[in-house]
Amino acid sequence: MNPDKPHLATISECTGCMACVATCRASALSWRVEGDGHAYVQVDADKCIGCLKCEKICRAARSLKGNNNLALSVPYQVWATDDALRSRSTSGGFAAAAGRWFVQNEVGAAGAIFDGRRARHILATDEEALSAIQGSKYVWSDTSAVYREIETHLSGGKILYTGTGCQVAGVLAYFANHPLRDNLYTIDLICGGVPSDLLMQSFFKENPDVESIVSFRSKRKYELRGIVDGKEVTLEDRDLPLSGFMAEQTNRFSCYNCQYACAHRASDITIGDLWGAAAPAGDCSNGVSLVVVHSKKGRELLSWAEVSTQPLVWKDFLQDNGRLVFGRTPMSFLRRGLALNYKRMSPRDFSLAFSLSSPPFKPKGFVARVWLFLQRRIYRIRRRNYINGLLD
Repeated sequence: MNPDKPHLATISECTGCMACVATCRASALSWRVEGDGHAYVQVDADKCIGCLKCEKICRAARSLKGNNNLALSVPYQVWATDDALRSRSTSGGFAAAAGRWFVQNEVGAAGAIFDGRRARHILATDEEALSAIQGSKYVWSDTSAVYREIETHLSGGKILYTGTGCQVAGVLAYFANHPLRDNLYTIDLICGGVPSDLLMQSFFKENPDVESIVSFRSKRKYELRGIVDGKEVTLEDRDLPLSGFMAEQTNRFSCYNCQYACAHRASDITIGDLWGAAAPAGDCSNGVSLVVVHSKKGRELLSWAEVSTQPLVWKDFLQDNGRLVFGRTPMSFLRRGLALNYKRMSPRDFSLAFSLSSPPFKPKGFVARVWLFLQRRIYRIRRRNYINGLLD
C-alpha cells in the first residue's frame, strides 16, 4: 500500500459531496457514475502528487455531523411575505426569500438547477438564475464545479449556499481555512436520501415520448410533470423518478444511516416542510417552511429575508418531522443488487420493483414490498421511541 496515495471515503461512506474533487489542483480526481447509478470519485494515479489534501478534506467533511441537543437550535415556522415568491416555492419560500436578499444585496446564492434529466449546483447572481434553483429536485446534484465558482466570487461579498446536509458539510470543509469563510452562509435541507440516476435512465427508456421532467412537486402535492409534444403535462401512472425516490430503495449507501440528520447542525439553518405543527400560522395551502436556526449567522439570515416567522415548540412537530433527527432507514435486498437488477430487468419490471408498486404476480418486487413494509414499521417505532427520548 502506497502511503502517499489518498484514502477517501469507502462506497458505504461516500456522500458524493465532491469536495475532494474540487480541492485537487492536480486534476487527479474525477467522478464517474457507476453501475448502481451513483457518482463515485476515482483517482488518476499518474496525475496524483500525493499531497493528500483530498483525503484531509474528505475526513473533515465526514466529521461535521452535529448532534441532537434540542437546546442548541431554535425552530420556527416561516413563510415568504411575497405571495408570488411563496407560490412558486415548494414550501413556504424561505430559501428563495433568503436567496433574493443575497442576489440583491451581496454576491448571490448557490443551489441546484435541473435541466430536465440531471441537476448541478450553480452560483446564481441574478433573479432569473435564482428562480431556476427554486423547487424540490429529487435527484443527485453535481457540486464539483461550484466550489471554485464560490471561491472566485467570495471576495466580492456574502454568498449563500443551499444543499443537502452532506453537501453543506463538503462546502464547510472546503472553506474551513479560507480567510473569507465568514462571507459564506449555509442552509441545508431535511433530506430523504439521494436516489440513483438509474431511476431517471429507466424512466426515459420506458417513456421515450417524455422530452424532459419539469417538476417533482407542487406544494404538498407530489406529482411528476414533464414535457410531452412540447407541452407541460402531469405524468400520471409513470412517475418512477418520484415514486422511486419515495420508496428509498435506490439511495446512496450512506443515506441509509445518514450522519447529518441532527437537530443541531454545522449549517447556519436547516429547512424543510412543516408537518404536524399544532397550529401553523398563515395560509398553509400556500406553503409554510420549517426553519431551524443553528448559529448567529443563521439568525442574520432569518432577519435579512422578507419573511414572517413564528416560534415553534419541538414537541409540537418533531414526531412528524422525524428525518430531521433520525437518519436511519431500512435497505432491502433489491438495493444491494441494484446494478445487477437494472441490467437484468426490463424498464417496466425495474419501475414496478423499485417504486415498490409490484403486483402479486411479480414475486421479487412483491416480496421486497412486504419486507420493506414490515421493516418500516419497525423503524417507525424505533424513531418514535428515540424522539420521545429527546423530548423528555
